[in-house]
Amino acid sequence: MSSSLPSRPSRWLVQVCRHRSCDRGGSAAVLATFREHQGPTILIAESDCMGQCSAGPTVKIMPGNTWYCRVTAEDVPRIVEQHLGQGEWVRDRLHPRFHPPDPSD
Repeated sequence: MSSSLPSRPSRWLVQVCRHRSCDRGGSAAVLATFREHQGPTILIAESDCMGQCSAGPTVKIMPGNTWYCRVTAEDVPRIVEQHLGQGEWVRDRLHPRFHPPDPSD
């Protein structure tokens, strides 16, 4: 698995799950922190259940269909800078169900 995205889009969509179990895990704070970074190239949206309740709070970023799990408000600046700014995944938050670890790493 490559550690970077195939191309840099002109606009990002960041979806933050706000269903019950993600909310209990702190998704309201994750959403609020992402909203601090919203702008012309970054759209932040609240999502209903994404079906990853045991790994929440869950964040999905499009384009690229990148899934992050167990995201905290403290992770958000790193995701914004590294993923949205530099086009590099935040590997320690990638959801292993969608992004299995590369054995060569």
